[in-house]
Amino acid sequence: MEAAALLERFRSPGKGSGLRARRRLRPGELLYRAEPFAYVVSKELLGGVCERCLQRNEHLHRCSQCKVAKYCGKSCQKEAWLDHKQECKCLKSIKPNFPPDSVRLAGRIVFKLLRQSVCISERLYSFSDLQSNTEQLSEEMKDGLRHLAHTLQLYLKAEIQDASHLPAAIDFFQIFTKLTISYIESLMPTSERQKQLMRQYCFECDCHLCQDHEKTPESVIREDKCYMNSRYQLHEDAEKLAGEESAWKEVKDAVNEVRYPKSKEEWEQVLARCQSLLSGDTGRLPDTNIYKLKMLDCAMDACINLEAWEQALCYGNRTLGPYRLYYPGFHPLRAVQLMRVGKLQYSQDMFPQALETLKEAYNIMKVTHGTDHRLMQTLMDLKEQCEAIMKIQ
Repeated sequence: MEAAALLERFRSPGKGSGLRARRRLRPGELLYRAEPFAYVVSKELLGGVCERCLQRNEHLHRCSQCKVAKYCGKSCQKEAWLDHKQECKCLKSIKPNFPPDSVRLAGRIVFKLLRQSVCISERLYSFSDLQSNTEQLSEEMKDGLRHLAHTLQLYLKAEIQDASHLPAAIDFFQIFTKLTISYIESLMPTSERQKQLMRQYCFECDCHLCQDHEKTPESVIREDKCYMNSRYQLHEDAEKLAGEESAWKEVKDAVNEVRYPKSKEEWEQVLARCQSLLSGDTGRLPDTNIYKLKMLDCAMDACINLEAWEQALCYGNRTLGPYRLYYPGFHPLRAVQLMRVGKLQYSQDMFPQALETLKEAYNIMKVTHGTDHRLMQTLMDLKEQCEAIMKIQ
């Protein structure tokens, strides 16, 4: 079905344009699917995932020219060539330097606009439809964007020597005011989310959760007879920062210092730091504290990368309760976490527990991802293997 039959555009005062459904929707119903106008692999994941399909792979093939872009194989490299062709020269020309992620992304946008490529995602919105918030930015933020715009000009010099050769619609400064990423992470206190939303997107959120976060428990209970909704609203910020402030601030600082490790030694250092903090906060922080939860996730990732499956499962099990609290209903992050824990249970021959966990992940993921998603296929294969083993035991 065409997107126009399901969705319509509308103006939201103070927030720009939006999309809304034209009829009541079923949970998990696919509204629209298209590749993004432009995307890049973040610097911290560079070399670990294919630049085209974004799949993790330990045996990627490097572009012979820029030596930066890596692909699963010839098929992915061929499909990516149109987007990589011009940036390849730019990446090669600025070596040994490397552009910030936002500059590389902006470069891809410029090249795509110049060649006037048709993109399916623009059936709903074109790049020119995006709202610029230049006038609402502070002078400090404008200075930062001017610096990025200058960096972009230097980066593109191998392909675009003179900015005056660009069409009038393309302005280096405006490019950065129109770049968008996923909306801010929900796993942070409401006040911090509001500040980040205003800083990045220049509007305030007035959803019921943000409006209710400062209410007393009694007032929320009186106004909302739905127990689950009121419970979620009541405890959202209180649970997130539960425990001793000095303890969660230390964990918060440690979490913010972690960068994606690329070697076994780095993962060992991360795990040692996590274990030290987690053992030191006994009784001071509950697992529902968001910074402790992030630390548990970090420890789980480290154990998985170090193939310490039993330890990984221990940390993973502790995250499931908080994930259920913060990502209720059909939430993709909870589905993925359940799948990860289910795989770890499977690796430890805990087949009955693994099957129950995988079934729970399946029930969420068929709504959030759809049955044809590759992650869903992996989940179904694992679930079937688990069922087959249990039948012969």
